[in-house]
Amino acid sequence: MRRTTTTATAAVILLPLVVGTAASPALAADSGDVTVTNTETVQARLSATGAFQGARVYEQLALTGHGTATIANPVSTDGLRNLDGFGGYEVVDGKLVSTLEVDGERRERSLSTYDKDLPLTVEVTYTFDGETVQPGAVIGKAGTLGVHYKVTNTTGKTQDVTYDDGTGTMATASAETVIPMIGQLVTVLPSTFTDVRSDEAGMAGDGRGGTRMQFQMTLFPPIGSATAEFGYTAQVSRAVIPKATLTSMPVSPLEYPSFKGGAASYEAGAQKGVDLTGAGLKLDESVLRLHDGSAQLLAGLLQLRDGAAQLSTGLNESAAPGAAQLAAGAGRLQDGLSQASSSAPQLIAGLNQVDAGLAQVDGGLAKLYGDIGQLPSDPRVKELQAGIAKLRAGIGSTTTPDTLLAGIDQLRQQVGTGAPAALATMAAGVYNPSATEPGAYQKLGCAITVLGHLKNGATTGADACYPGGGRPPIAATVDPTHAFILSSLIAQLTAGQADLADPANLGDPTSAAFYGAAPVADPTLQQGLTYLQGRLANIAGPGLTKIQCGLSSASFAGCDATRPGLLEGLTSVDAGVSLLLATVVTNVQKGVGGPNDTAANGTLRGGVHSLQAGTDKLGAGGGALVDGLRQLNAGAGQLNAGAESLSEGLRTAADGSTELSDGLATAAEGAPKLVDGTQQLSDEGTSQVVVSGQGTAEDFGVKYAVLSAGAERAQTEGMAYGAPDGATGATAYSIEIAGVDGTGASSVGRLILAIVLFAGGIGLATLARRRFV
Repeated sequence: MRRTTTTATAAVILLPLVVGTAASPALAADSGDVTVTNTETVQARLSATGAFQGARVYEQLALTGHGTATIANPVSTDGLRNLDGFGGYEVVDGKLVSTLEVDGERRERSLSTYDKDLPLTVEVTYTFDGETVQPGAVIGKAGTLGVHYKVTNTTGKTQDVTYDDGTGTMATASAETVIPMIGQLVTVLPSTFTDVRSDEAGMAGDGRGGTRMQFQMTLFPPIGSATAEFGYTAQVSRAVIPKATLTSMPVSPLEYPSFKGGAASYEAGAQKGVDLTGAGLKLDESVLRLHDGSAQLLAGLLQLRDGAAQLSTGLNESAAPGAAQLAAGAGRLQDGLSQASSSAPQLIAGLNQVDAGLAQVDGGLAKLYGDIGQLPSDPRVKELQAGIAKLRAGIGSTTTPDTLLAGIDQLRQQVGTGAPAALATMAAGVYNPSATEPGAYQKLGCAITVLGHLKNGATTGADACYPGGGRPPIAATVDPTHAFILSSLIAQLTAGQADLADPANLGDPTSAAFYGAAPVADPTLQQGLTYLQGRLANIAGPGLTKIQCGLSSASFAGCDATRPGLLEGLTSVDAGVSLLLATVVTNVQKGVGGPNDTAANGTLRGGVHSLQAGTDKLGAGGGALVDGLRQLNAGAGQLNAGAESLSEGLRTAADGSTELSDGLATAAEGAPKLVDGTQQLSDEGTSQVVVSGQGTAEDFGVKYAVLSAGAERAQTEGMAYGAPDGATGATAYSIEIAGVDGTGASSVGRLILAIVLFAGGIGLATLARRRFV
């Protein structure tokens, strides 16, 4: 009779679990309309230490409707018996095949030996007065008894799961998954057990002086664990080992009411990581574009520096020394003419030589005039001007696509304004105390509050967490299983809420003490978003503004117009080069003069022409020699003055070209810092946003993928043997852990008697049914 009572009790406990997981019944009819539901109840017996001793499985088919149905139900064929009569079964390929007529409701039950491994293992260990003992060693003794249970879900296997890595790519990770199982273990301690203590059990009196203990289990990660450990201690006299009953069943964490909210939180966390990674990738791409533009600027500066160095070398080593030699020669010519004026008679004989020399001087000056006129078209000068033009085109403007200024202006707006605003919106989505638009932290807080009301009960009252702002009366949960599940879910959601935000430490994105310091260890999602908002708005944004103003002070209204940027400097350099070329060519050609100039024009050739005219006059008449020599002397003075002006102008041009070369060399040395700075901004700033977002996406994504894989396994592997095609099915496990009280022999006798009475009762019931049907 004891075994019969235990079996009935197990059935009562398991019934709500089985019904709770059943879906809509399926059609399985040959004619008419018949729905079929298949329930499997596995009853196992373990020793007092948890060793397996045997198991059997009860199969029940519940048929409703009207018509005829042919059903092939997978079963264990070992010891298969009909619990509804003495008739046999037709078994085909491990399936019990029967054709049944249904008019309303019908039940078909069978019993067979369970021939598979249990999905759970149980280990029970005992201590007595602090020493590990076997269960039989404590019988009849007095002292402190300790009992420890370890229940393990053994359905684990390693499988690949997929998740979004934050970049839109589905990544694969290897993870341990189990068939999600929940359950409870119940044991009743006799009145001889006093001072009962347990950190895990729910305890209550059994109405007969004993203590009823109930332990709840969530045997799947990440909401629970594949292994649950619990136990109790008690002061005992006339010690015995009480028996225990463990009931369990598979569930889907995505659909079971107590767990689907936690699963949704993992899914939402994964999506937040994906969103953060996408924003980081866009920022990093813009910074890398800035880096490429800086590299092009550096190349142009190097080209401009080399061209300026070549111009400086030509002016300092060729043009200026030549002009100095010309001035020295003009001085010597003037001295010679002075001597000739005093020695006119001696000069008359050499006038022809002087005239020929002046012709050569005039030819040289004509050549100098032509050569200096070709300077603006010199390839090296053209290369210098082309380099400046490329630099200015590369820098461009804020409205010219694919230029450095356009890229830095867009990046400044995105990083300094757009990104902080977007991050502020994301942070408000995580934490927002607004009653009309609460954040995820507040919504999760409402979920925790409502679950607390479901567990502990609540009266009618105003409550913003309920639709319409009014809370209906809620009765406290009395079912220990449901209470334990609600407590576990509240604990899990509370832990998840702490990861979203810390109301006492939200952070101020406008405070330098917040965004200027290193990020706190293990920050919440809201703190991370606010910290990134502060750094972008107050460090990265202003820094990009300085870079843009350094490129061009006219590109942005916030720049200091009195401090020209690189673009304005290049414009000035370009204008200076053009002015320098125009000045040198104009001054030299003006000093040299044209083929028709005379001394009155104040040019070198004009002086030479005057000298030639003088020599002609001397040759035409010796009487006019003295006057001609005076004119020659005057022309030589003008020639000397023009040569000195030419030499001084070329020295000034050479000095200017040297300063230009030195300035461009300094600019070329500073340009790599701009390239290195943009690379550092990518390496230490925007790329870290991508790393953080991918870490969040992977952590939550893998956990949600594990829950999804477990839900799929519960759907496909949750039944011990499976249901007929088209039928709804569910499996529950009732595991009896034997006690030890020193009365083993009498217990066996009572068991045999119970079996005899049970068989007799079945026979009488069958005869009565046949008699009255």
